[in-house]
Amino acid sequence: MPTFWLIILYFLVKSNYWKNFFLYLGFIFLLITSLPIVSIYVGKFFYNDNYRISNQNKKPVYVLVPGAGTFFVGNGKTFPTPETIRRAWYGIELSKQFSIPLIFAGSEDALLSAKYFNDEVKQILIVETKSLNTFEMVKNLKKIINISDGPLLLATNPIHHRRTILALKKQNFDVLIPDNYIKNIVTNYSVIPSIKGIGSFNGIIYESLGIAWYYFTGKI
Repeated sequence: MPTFWLIILYFLVKSNYWKNFFLYLGFIFLLITSLPIVSIYVGKFFYNDNYRISNQNKKPVYVLVPGAGTFFVGNGKTFPTPETIRRAWYGIELSKQFSIPLIFAGSEDALLSAKYFNDEVKQILIVETKSLNTFEMVKNLKKIINISDGPLLLATNPIHHRRTILALKKQNFDVLIPDNYIKNIVTNYSVIPSIKGIGSFNGIIYESLGIAWYYFTGKI
């Protein structure tokens, strides 16, 4: 994303000096953000201290799985994104582990996940299909379950933890995060530029902007 804006500046300025400056700077940003190791270490900000803002001393009563989008494949067919599927599988495993009901939340994401994994879900399934973002999801959950029931166990990407936990706590929900949630680890491939590295860094920027927006609009 930083590279995109630098490219726009490149075409807006007339000075060759500034054109070269933005061109080189854009290349440097593209190289840095394509390194998975950069996203791994920057991303730790979003989940390293989540135990401090979650309530780990209580037993969860629901597993909450926020959706992560869908994609259209033609012929009127829509499928969950790979990230939505990963979250759903993780939520199902947690539901089995703790023997508690599972909640799929988030517009069409939730509906497709419920249909896609219908045979895998052994516990009671609750589907929230009206929300288009994390804030709406939290507000709609208050219409479906009682806050007094107990804590929600969050099954989502660690990058999404902080904003989701803060939004839930703002509405007085108790939240827990699992002990074994997936974290990115450094490998030999983490220093090799890749499209995945760029995607991960863009996810960090998106989440940072989301947290800032939620903070200034009073949602967290």
